[in-house]
Amino acid sequence: MRIILTALLFAALTFTQPRREPPPATVLEGYFSRQMGVVADSLEQLQQAIRRHAPVAVQQRLFRAARLSYKRAEFLTEYYYPHLIRNINGPALPFADGENSRDILPPQGFQVIEEKLWTPAAAAKELQAAVTALRTQFATLQSQTDPYGFIDAYVLDAMRFEIYRVIALGISGYDSPIALLSMPEAAAALEGVEHAAMLYAGSLTDIAFKYTLTERFSAARRYLLQHRSFNEFDRLHFITQYANPLSASLLALQQRLSLQLPPERRILSPEAPHLFAMRYYNVNGYSPNYESDPTTGRIQLGQRLFYDPLLSGNLQRSCASCHQASKAFTDGLARNTDLDGKALIARNTPTLLNAAFQSKQFYDSRAIFLENQVSDVVHNKREMNGSLQQTAHALKKDSTYVRLFAKAFAAGHNSITEENIANALASFLRSLTSLQSRFDLYMNGDATALNTTEKKGFNIFMGKAKCGTCHFAPLFSGVAPPYFAEPESEVLGVPANNRPHAALDQDPGKYVLYKISIHRYAFKTPTVRNSALTAPYMHNGVFPTLESVIDFYDKGGGAGLGIAPPNQTLPAEKLQLTPAEKKALVAFMQALTDTSSWKAAVHY
Repeated sequence: MRIILTALLFAALTFTQPRREPPPATVLEGYFSRQMGVVADSLEQLQQAIRRHAPVAVQQRLFRAARLSYKRAEFLTEYYYPHLIRNINGPALPFADGENSRDILPPQGFQVIEEKLWTPAAAAKELQAAVTALRTQFATLQSQTDPYGFIDAYVLDAMRFEIYRVIALGISGYDSPIALLSMPEAAAALEGVEHAAMLYAGSLTDIAFKYTLTERFSAARRYLLQHRSFNEFDRLHFITQYANPLSASLLALQQRLSLQLPPERRILSPEAPHLFAMRYYNVNGYSPNYESDPTTGRIQLGQRLFYDPLLSGNLQRSCASCHQASKAFTDGLARNTDLDGKALIARNTPTLLNAAFQSKQFYDSRAIFLENQVSDVVHNKREMNGSLQQTAHALKKDSTYVRLFAKAFAAGHNSITEENIANALASFLRSLTSLQSRFDLYMNGDATALNTTEKKGFNIFMGKAKCGTCHFAPLFSGVAPPYFAEPESEVLGVPANNRPHAALDQDPGKYVLYKISIHRYAFKTPTVRNSALTAPYMHNGVFPTLESVIDFYDKGGGAGLGIAPPNQTLPAEKLQLTPAEKKALVAFMQALTDTSSWKAAVHY
C-alpha cells in the first residue's frame, strides 16, 4: 500500500508542477546537431543524384537545399568552428597563408561544388569527390560526443555577427558567386538566427519588445524572398530598413538579458548597434598590445616626427614628403622617386588614412603592425635610408624632443628609444581615421546625405559590379567582417602601363614574401574610402582615374586584356556595366570622401 501511495503522490506532483524548459543554449546544441545531420543528408541525396547521372537541374536543386540547410545554422558554425569555414564555404581558390604553411591547399566546400554544378560538362568524378568531402565535414560535426559548449553571451554575439555576415558576404554574392542564390540564402540565415533569438526572448515579459523582434525578422525575410533578382536587389534599402534595425534589436535583447561579453580587443565594439555605426570602430584593434595604444602625447609627438626630415639618411626627406596630407596622405604620383631622385621606387604611395583598420601593411602585406611599417620605411635604402637607432641618438640632443618623449612615455631622457619612435609615429597614423563621409551619415540616419545616383552606385558596387566581394563593407577594404582578420590579396592581371596592348606588370607582389606560386602578382586589396582623392590607382599607379579602374574591372581584369596570369583570382567574365552604371559607381565612391577628421594634419 505504501508503495502505491508513493507512486500516486509522485504522479500527482509530476502533473501539477510546471515543466522546466531546458535553457536556450542546451536547446541550440540539439538544434545545431540536427541541422548538421540535415545538411549531411541533403548532401547524400546530391551524391546519389550524381551517381545516377540525374539531370543537372535536379542536382542544382539538391545543392540549393543543402546550402539553405547550412545557412540556418551558419551563425553557429562560423562562430564556433571558424577553422573549418574555408573547407565548408570558402572561395573556390587554392590557399596558402605562408605563415603557418607554405603548402598550397586545394579549395573545398560549397563554392567548389557550385562552380562545378554551374559549369557545363563538369567531371562527375570530381564533383562527387567534392560533395563527399563536404558531407564528411558535416557528419563529423553531428557525430561528435562532446558538448558543443554554447554559452549564452557568445551565442548572442554569434547572432549579431551573422547579421554582419549577411550584409557584407551574403547579399554581395561573395559566397554564391555563380548561382547567385544570395537572397534566399540570406533569408535562411535569418531564419536560423530568429529561432535562437526567440528562445532567449522567451524569458522576457515585455510583449511589445518580443513582437517587434519577431516582426523585424519576418519583414526582413519577406523582403529578401520577394526581391530575389541579384542585380536589381536594393541592398541599401535592405540594410537601412531591415538589417541594421535587426542588429539593434539583438543588441537590445543581449542587454535586457544582461549577457555581457568579457573585454577583448576588437575592431568593431560589441556595443555597436549595427555594422555601419562607425564611431564604434576601434583604432587600437590591431595595435601590438595595450601599452602601444595611442595617447594624446604620443599622437602629438608622432605628428612632429612625421614632418621631421631627421628620420632620413640625407636629412631631406620626411614621411610627409611622400604622404602629403593635402593629397589624402598620398603623393599624387604613379610612383615617387627614390631618395637620390635618380630612379622610381617600386610601388605607388598608398594613403595612410584608416591604416589603423588594416591588419597587415604594405601592398604585399609584409608588416603586421604599423610600428613594423614605420621601421621598414625608415630603413628602406631607396625610400628614407635612415636608422631609428641614429635618429634616437640625435633626438636626445634636442631639448624639445626630450620633453615631448618624457611626456608621451613617462620615462625621462631614456624614453627616446627606437621602439618609442616607431610607436609615436604609429600612434599618429592610428589617429588618421576617416569614417564620417556622406555615406556614413546616410547609414546612420541622415536620409538627405546621398542622392539618387550615389544610392544606385552603392547597390551596383555591392551587387552587379561585385566590388563588395573584395572591398568589403563598411571599411571597403580587403578586411572582411565580422572578424576583420586577414586582409585579402588578389591577382588582377594589372598591366605595366596604360598604353594599348600593354604587357602584364612583372612586380611579383606577395610572392617576394613567401615564394608561393599562387601569390605571384598578388596584392593586398586596399580601401576605396577617399579613393576620389588618391589617384592614380593600383600598386604601380597605372590607372589615372576611377573611370579607368572601373573599365579595367568591367573587362575582366587582365583576362579581358589578354594578359592574365594563370593564377588570376578576379573572375574573368565581363561585368557588362552600362555607362550610367559606371557613372553611378564613381558617384558612390566619391560619397566615401571624408576630410573632416584629418585636415588639421595638413600643417604642423
